[in-house]
Amino acid sequence: MMTRKTFTYIYSGSIILSIFILNTLLWYFRLSQSFLNNNALITSIFGSTILIGFVMVFFLSTRNPILVKLFGGLETVYFWHRFLAMSLIGMIFIHQTWANAQGLIVLPRYLIFPISFSELGELARNGLILLVTLALFAKWMKYEHFKYIHRFMIVPYLFGLYHGFAYSWVDLFSLDYLSIWMIATSLVGIGSSLYMLLFYKHVALSNLGVITEKNYLNGQIIDLKVEVMKVYRFKPGQFAFIRIQGRKIKKQIHPFSISGSDGTHVYFTIKTLGDYTKQLYDLLDVPSVITISRPFGHMTFSDQKHPQVWIAGGVGITPFIGKIRSLEPIETPTHLFYSVRNQNEAVHMDLFEAYQATHKEFTFTLVDQQKDGYLRATHLPLEQNPHIYMCGPKRMVDDLQKQISIINKDTLITYEAFSFTGTLVDTILQKIRTLFKKYLPAKK
Repeated sequence: MMTRKTFTYIYSGSIILSIFILNTLLWYFRLSQSFLNNNALITSIFGSTILIGFVMVFFLSTRNPILVKLFGGLETVYFWHRFLAMSLIGMIFIHQTWANAQGLIVLPRYLIFPISFSELGELARNGLILLVTLALFAKWMKYEHFKYIHRFMIVPYLFGLYHGFAYSWVDLFSLDYLSIWMIATSLVGIGSSLYMLLFYKHVALSNLGVITEKNYLNGQIIDLKVEVMKVYRFKPGQFAFIRIQGRKIKKQIHPFSISGSDGTHVYFTIKTLGDYTKQLYDLLDVPSVITISRPFGHMTFSDQKHPQVWIAGGVGITPFIGKIRSLEPIETPTHLFYSVRNQNEAVHMDLFEAYQATHKEFTFTLVDQQKDGYLRATHLPLEQNPHIYMCGPKRMVDDLQKQISIINKDTLITYEAFSFTGTLVDTILQKIRTLFKKYLPAKK
């Protein structure tokens, strides 16, 4: 049985594949008309595929609402954003292997650079490889540094674009069907990158508010109460990108889960996980101006046909707080498992206790890892065939997902555990550790 998540990846992947196929066909028929050899055809197809691929990489980064809906969520968008960027690096080497300048005619309008077009191509190649490689190690980077790396991506892309147009076997400004396709896609790539660099913070974060309260929940977590200037519509379980204008706070854009609303106020529950969140905890003044993006996320507890099991790890409790605080009553049997390293880390216990006392369909269990150990799939009421909603550290979510699928592969699971900076290298290291544990004899 294909899960909804698998279908989402296949469907979104087919959209991307169809764009590559269209590009290949356009180049094939155009170059066939010019009676060019197979080497020219393969070089052109690989080169144009790289350019079209980076157009999609840039466009996916814009978080366009239509695109997010079409791809089934921001998590899928970010998956393909990273996957494409990494795959295109390999394609650059294939393109370079086939590249041959024999028979090329460089039009005079391109002769404005003091370096050769092949050197421009090498600059583009080296720049893209460097920046994408650095992005792979984002797990060990500060979020703001990761964002700076992405800002430079347009430079090697522009070099590559100029190299591609100048080094083409056909005139890409002739305004035939191939020319229009390449010009249009190039403008989309440049426009997407400039939009993220210059306009995103002004256009996308259009909801204005004022932080009126900052409440310390424990030594690491704060609650921000935001008075919004107009009604902010979202579904419990979603998150948003915010930018705070405080004097002592870096004016950067960061994503946080929305932990509820009372109509005129929106809440964000934030844990100190890095420099920026530490600044919010220690230095944020109240009141401070804040701008908020539209809401994102598909973990909206919409399934009313099955009993629900909620699993929260650490600050992953935030979307569940949002659901409890919402005006939407819980009408299907729901049990929350709230896993923390120790009981002192648990927040809003009074909220859950009060809600449990007044809503018969809701129950919850606090899992103190120091006393109870880690939460396992065997602790969950899977015999009830529930829809499981999870939010927490990626490793916890991945482990539980595997355990649950072993017991019942048809269990419905919806989760939020993706990283905006990517986790590819971390995932590879985890796989290596797993293989060592599996095939090497245990120490006696």
